[in-house]
Amino acid sequence: MSLKPFANLRQIAFALRRNYRRRFIYIAYGLAPGARYKEFTIPKKSGGTRRICAPRIALLELQRDILRLLERDYRPRAHVHGFVGGHKRSIVSNARQHVGKRWVLNIDLEDYFETIHFGRVRGRLMAPPYNYPNEIAQFIAHIACFQTEKEVDGSLRTTHVLMPGGALSPILANIVSDKLDAELARFCRRLGCTYTRYADDITISSNRRTFPAPTGRFANPDSYGEFILSDSFQQIIEDNGFKINHAKTRLLGHAFQQEVTGLVVNEKVNVTRRFIRDVRAMLHDWEFNGYEAASARHFNEKRPDRGRLPDQEATNFEWVVRGKIEFIRQVKGSTDQVYRRLAARFNELCSGKPFSIPLVEDRDVLNAAVWYLENDKDNGSVGTCFAVEENLFVTCAHCLGPNLRIFPRQNPTFPMEAEEVARDDLNDLALIQLRNPLPAFKPAATLQMASTAEASALGIRSAVQTAGYPSNLDSTSLTIRDTEVIGFSRQTLDGTPAPSDNVIALLSGTYEGMSGGPVLFSGKVVGVIVRGPNDEDRTIPFLAVRSEFVDALLATP
Repeated sequence: MSLKPFANLRQIAFALRRNYRRRFIYIAYGLAPGARYKEFTIPKKSGGTRRICAPRIALLELQRDILRLLERDYRPRAHVHGFVGGHKRSIVSNARQHVGKRWVLNIDLEDYFETIHFGRVRGRLMAPPYNYPNEIAQFIAHIACFQTEKEVDGSLRTTHVLMPGGALSPILANIVSDKLDAELARFCRRLGCTYTRYADDITISSNRRTFPAPTGRFANPDSYGEFILSDSFQQIIEDNGFKINHAKTRLLGHAFQQEVTGLVVNEKVNVTRRFIRDVRAMLHDWEFNGYEAASARHFNEKRPDRGRLPDQEATNFEWVVRGKIEFIRQVKGSTDQVYRRLAARFNELCSGKPFSIPLVEDRDVLNAAVWYLENDKDNGSVGTCFAVEENLFVTCAHCLGPNLRIFPRQNPTFPMEAEEVARDDLNDLALIQLRNPLPAFKPAATLQMASTAEASALGIRSAVQTAGYPSNLDSTSLTIRDTEVIGFSRQTLDGTPAPSDNVIALLSGTYEGMSGGPVLFSGKVVGVIVRGPNDEDRTIPFLAVRSEFVDALLATP
């Protein structure tokens, strides 16, 4: 039933007439509605119920196959941030467009999927830029829609609308909404406003002293209460076949907490204070009352059954907490102090995989201590080194070569000559120093080697970080990657068998050019990057030499 043999959707027309005709036709047209999909309702967060139409497995697989092909032809507008896979768009990117604005207007489209019927889907796919033949457009619309009854002019009528829960519904909804997006974006651009849409949530923001009157007005000019959209604005939405949920229309000034798709945007994209308090309360309950009691309290008392599909309802309290902290990281970033503190508390309690917490307080130190390396070996090669003393750097032996130069990447115009101090070819390590050190260009910070006790705490699945300058990134910024330890082993790095476990195997986090960079555990150096996968053998693990061999090299007279 896979459509992988077909290069694009237009070739399905041939398939419908030939080899695959029976399979497609039977699933699309032969199955009874009850065998094609299952209907049920779930509670909404705002009250009431939401109808879900879940395709059964045969139809769902067919929808997914068509989706992969349809995605090749779909080009989302810049204003669209919902249901856009592979384009790095999300509720965070959507909210980011409205940060720091004087006014933020939120509009909700009512019954978004169910206002998009069979004819709208088919017609849009037959129009430019898609230009699908009628046979293809009709086939896609049929497998994406389900039969329902809707009240029209006071009487019930049978119609076919997009499945709320179908695999094709999100992308087809975006395709049908394309004209709406174009018209609203043009309308807002004339007023100096920013427009975005995330599924059925429309957001318009402005920095003008008063919100542009052509969009609407407050019902009471003396208060910031009900906001009434203008007739011309509503007409654009209604002419495109959509309805406004007026109960959810709100305009908020900068003095209020402005939210876009659930995120606060007054000064930066942020989660709400209430969300943070809830996560802290869950961790507190877990810490002081134990896992079982906290889990029971959460699922029995604190977790409302609203807005979630039954199959997606969580049952594991630990993963609920983890998911909330992951969401905070997605919104606030892995360097945020709130995230770091919550992640650290979670790591002390969890039984599974802990969070990798970036060494945020040491980022400036890393930028100052980790330098870029160049030489003229093999027509020029690059690497990384890091300072452990004022004029002493650690790198890899294989990074050495003629005309060796090192410099802070932030100042790439002033490379300084360096020379070898000591080397250990068995473990691919070397110490180097500046040949003519200048006070103005000495390292502003140095890294500390982990003690024997600190290094011995490193184990399988320990969270570590790598730092260096990948040669595939033309950047003046130091690259820092979170990863974890997956093992320890003996590796021959110079053709001589290693007498003991000399390397740490890492899950990821090293790239060509990062050789000689540090591996950090709890802020201390526990290894030096020496190897990574290559194009010839992608199974080679990411390797770092253990810090004890650096210590031995540093102790060399």
